[in-house]
Amino acid sequence: MRFRVAVIGFIHESNTFTSLSTEMKDFRSTQYFLGQDVLAEFRGTGSEIGGCIDVAEEKGWSPDYILGAHAQPGGPVSEAARTEITDECIRRLKDGGPYDGVFVALHGAMVTETDQDGESQFLREIRAVVGNDVPVAITLDLHANVFDELSDLAQIAVSFRTYPHVDLREVGQEASERLHEAMAGRSAPKTVVHRPPVLLGCDDGRTSDDGPMCRLLESAAREMEAPGILNVAINAGFPDADVWASGPSVLVTYDEQTTDRAAADAVARRICGEIWDRRDTWNGPVPLDECMRRLKSARTGNGPVVIADYADNPGGGAHSDCTALISALLDAGVENAAAGALLDPEAAELLAGRGVGAEVTLAIGGKTDPTVGGGPIEVTGTVMAVSDGHFHFEGPMFTGLPASTGTSVCLRVGGLDIMIVSERMQVYDQNILRVVGIEPSEKSILAVKSMNHFKGAFRPIASEIIVTDAGGLCSPDLSRRTYTRLRRPVFPLDAL
Repeated sequence: MRFRVAVIGFIHESNTFTSLSTEMKDFRSTQYFLGQDVLAEFRGTGSEIGGCIDVAEEKGWSPDYILGAHAQPGGPVSEAARTEITDECIRRLKDGGPYDGVFVALHGAMVTETDQDGESQFLREIRAVVGNDVPVAITLDLHANVFDELSDLAQIAVSFRTYPHVDLREVGQEASERLHEAMAGRSAPKTVVHRPPVLLGCDDGRTSDDGPMCRLLESAAREMEAPGILNVAINAGFPDADVWASGPSVLVTYDEQTTDRAAADAVARRICGEIWDRRDTWNGPVPLDECMRRLKSARTGNGPVVIADYADNPGGGAHSDCTALISALLDAGVENAAAGALLDPEAAELLAGRGVGAEVTLAIGGKTDPTVGGGPIEVTGTVMAVSDGHFHFEGPMFTGLPASTGTSVCLRVGGLDIMIVSERMQVYDQNILRVVGIEPSEKSILAVKSMNHFKGAFRPIASEIIVTDAGGLCSPDLSRRTYTRLRRPVFPLDAL
């Protein structure tokens, strides 16, 4: 039987502590594909939809590619953007149905102007069209904030198991395989969700350093050996969103044909207990002054020293224009160094207009909120490269997908090459720096705006890695934030 399956992606990680919002232009500048363009752009890529396409072709589905929408992490999704994307999705679902199943790639930490739980808000609209009996399989980012309602709307849920996220395609394949089994009547999947009283836990989900998340995933794998336990998804949560469900959670997909909800609940509670037991284990960033001290004694000669600007990570919705780390590098007189990607569309356009070889004095960065992570700094430098910013990800994350940093330049200030961009972009792929002629392996020092994803592409070439908190919006210092919607009591904000 050729199953008719709707394939959808609507992905955003929303930081509620920024003053900015995420608009339709932000989706269009990252990913916004409709209909057959979804198939053309995602086939063979390291993405959830790429994995779904693999299974659709293997199983002989009759897929209906609806849309693939993804914006860089930022403020809550505006109502105008949400309704445009949702309305387009619903129109295409109505035209293309009925369906035997639905595949939806989600993030899990989307907040909209009208709902703390953007994913459930979107799935409610889908359910209104396809009905409650059609199986829905979703994929989630490892940093999802999962509300109870999500488990009522999706029968199958599979989360990433890696951070850096290098298993997106495999997760898409797994969710699609589970969906196929459900459509064929060989399983009757349901999901349950539980969460410990924790806001910051699972060592932020890092699997790059053999820490707590690795042990938790081992426990999840053991639990999945039990009959009827189809998937155990551990979500580290996204504490940069002030929502009721912010923080770690466990989603268990189980088969009603071979087990019951009580067994699934017990699995989720056991994993939540382990998350609680490991709550104090945290491999956080070092202060900027300590970072600079370590840089002076860092190993050199076997690849660049890679410094990650954790707190100004655009991948967490930070402004990406903080200057504190760049200022410290310039004050230290570094040589053969590079930093990026600093968001400053005005400076990028001005420098691009001056052209390669021009020497320019101007203020860069720090314009979104000068009180966070360093305000604008005046520099004099030479324009080394100008680019339209278009590239394809080399991997291991998002391999093969197209992206753009917008109008981009390399400005050489002393011994530091600064990549200045017009579109926010976490530097987790070497091709991002190559957009403006910076070859990462040839530098002695690389400063990238990223929390942990950078390790996938840069750890293989790094002689040493230093992760620093230079005061940006995504600082893990929770005392800088006020939560008003978060469930309480919760660790580490409250005594438990």
